[in-house]
Amino acid sequence: MKLSILLVGSILTSAIAGNVYAQTCGAQPSCADLGYTRTSTDGCLGTALKCPFDKTKYNCVTTGDVFYQFKLNWSAAGGISGKTNWTAYQNGIIIGQGQDIGNYGSFITINGRKIGSLTGIAKQRTFFYANVSKGDTLYIDANDVRAVFIPYYGN
Repeated sequence: MKLSILLVGSILTSAIAGNVYAQTCGAQPSCADLGYTRTSTDGCLGTALKCPFDKTKYNCVTTGDVFYQFKLNWSAAGGISGKTNWTAYQNGIIIGQGQDIGNYGSFITINGRKIGSLTGIAKQRTFFYANVSKGDTLYIDANDVRAVFIPYYGN
């Protein structure tokens, strides 16, 4: 009796292990699929990683990769109005000017932090520039505003 129980148990164990093996087996990705497309480490900024399947293929960060992250996408630039809350939809920069002739000069508020009176003089036009991240909120407190948001390509 014990022999038959052991025999049935070992058959079931083999069947279960065989099914697990069949379910986890798959096609191996290529080095290119994993991002290992370079054939040399020339131009790499840091340590290059070798493909585990082909030691002649590398992946690394280059100067061009870094520059692309902060390259301005002028074709996607859009205007920003004054006296309204505006939220950055991706990383980029804000460039503009404002004037508040009748009151106290222009103010900019980013994420609830008031960046003070940019001029302190009511009739003086103010130029401003700020880097913003996706989700940052901006409020330009001025009547005559000419502002633009230019996103970075690498978002």
